[in-house]
Amino acid sequence: MNRTSMRTRSLPPALLASLILAMVAGCSSESRFLLDSDVPAPDEALARATSNVERKSGELVRVKSVFATKVDDPSRRLDGLEKAFTTNGWVSTGITATGSTAVCFFTKSGRRCQVRVVRNELDPAMSRISYDLVPSDAATDG
Repeated sequence: MNRTSMRTRSLPPALLASLILAMVAGCSSESRFLLDSDVPAPDEALARATSNVERKSGELVRVKSVFATKVDDPSRRLDGLEKAFTTNGWVSTGITATGSTAVCFFTKSGRRCQVRVVRNELDPAMSRISYDLVPSDAATDG
């Protein structure tokens, strides 16, 4: 095969599409969001249970969600989530933590979200992150 034929030769369309998709997926650093909302979802975590979903004018205003994930350090994991929340316009009340649990409240436009990271002491790969999003008036009314 000569040099000219190598330059004009192209990849099959299916292979080319697969390579482009792999590059886009592999290079993507976009944040994940919970239920197509402005609530950042934890990276590398699987949603295990979601309930009490309520929207108002298209905005997510109430949800309880639990994610399964590996947590070695709850404070460090919540610190990463805090950055994702604040980048997306949420205001943090600051992280409160013990050795195996870290909690933070975030507020935004009449809503309050409690994020709780709990490390499973026996198997960190079976840890969980939970979200409890409520309207702000519900948060203060109990």
